[in-house]
Amino acid sequence: MKYYVSLLFVLLFSVMSSAHAFNGYSVPGRSIENPAQTIHNALQKLQKFGTNRSNTNPELLRNFIENKIIPHFAFDQMTYWIAGPYARRMNAEKMTELEGKVKQAFLDSLGKHLADYDASATRVTIKPVRYRGRDKANVTAFIHSNKPYADRLDFRMKVQGSDWKIIDVKANGNSAALYYRKHFLSTLRQY
Repeated sequence: MKYYVSLLFVLLFSVMSSAHAFNGYSVPGRSIENPAQTIHNALQKLQKFGTNRSNTNPELLRNFIENKIIPHFAFDQMTYWIAGPYARRMNAEKMTELEGKVKQAFLDSLGKHLADYDASATRVTIKPVRYRGRDKANVTAFIHSNKPYADRLDFRMKVQGSDWKIIDVKANGNSAALYYRKHFLSTLRQY
């Protein structure tokens, strides 16, 4: 399972480090950008950051991730999903505590994988958005590298305020949220 989580983060940064066009459409009557545009914008930020190899300094990486990548995620929603049935027994303080742990684990993993990532060897294709109502959507991206097959990333997204936020990412069918649920299971059993 650790392999799939590592693959998830490598693929996430593969997606986010390749500038490309996307095919999507906006929800009628919505003034916010479509979810594919949100992913595209994150990719552009990572492409710009990833092309400068002097950005491997741990402090620069962490600052970049905290300020440019983390804002694209809805950790409150992700944490609620990770908590699963335990969420009913958790008060707001405990949910906030778990959210902090999830965010920290995510930050640590992203920093470790981004430091070793070479953005120049990938090409990304984003498929049209699949809306699930007015405030939920899935965006699929295929990562083409020097492997014989493309890796698939599925971003599950939800409107939060006036922005689309990522609430889960699946790499070749393996969910980050599900991984973190298993990772924090001993903590969750305390509730």
